[in-house]
Amino acid sequence: VVANVALKDQNVLEINCGRGAGAAWCVHTHASHSYIGIDPSQNVINLCQRLYSTTPRLSFVVADATKHLPFENESIDIILCIEATHAFGEPVAIAQFANEVNRVLRPNGCLLWCDVCYMNGSGISVYDLIANGELIIEEKINITRNILHALDIQNKSRTDFIQRYIQSEEQEYFRLFAGLPGTQIYEDMSQGRSQYWRVVFRKKTTTNMLVI
Repeated sequence: VVANVALKDQNVLEINCGRGAGAAWCVHTHASHSYIGIDPSQNVINLCQRLYSTTPRLSFVVADATKHLPFENESIDIILCIEATHAFGEPVAIAQFANEVNRVLRPNGCLLWCDVCYMNGSGISVYDLIANGELIIEEKINITRNILHALDIQNKSRTDFIQRYIQSEEQEYFRLFAGLPGTQIYEDMSQGRSQYWRVVFRKKTTTNMLVI
């Protein structure tokens, strides 16, 4: 999702950063000016701060993106949102997230988004994020085949890890979470019931808007 957008010298915000490995990789690889990872879990943020306390330009903050992003208006150049919005739930939460993204992004700033979309209309839609009219879709690519290929490649290592380290009564949950072949997540994508998209949204500027 960052392939065609330069992060160097930009102020970057990652939504629901989890354990922070992706954030650390981005900072090391793309040399952003600053990189902030947020997550609603205090325990997760504590872990990130412990693991990456010595990494320059990288910080972590507890925040719920469906309620409020604790940043000033137009202070962020790029927002990364990877596999987060499908868990936001109600449409009102997704709408509030889109409003907050628009508020903190600078004009011409980008929301870099990846997630799964279900073809029956349940869950998040790409178009939910442009409903407020402030973001435009600059790039939209179906990468379902890429995702399935990656899951196939990782199948053995993930299966071995789960069998070795996860208690037997919890293994099926972790198989689902990992998207292993045979799970609902994998089969939905394989059978066309869901699709995995990567999208670059850009915040409108006055030059994007039609003058009447």
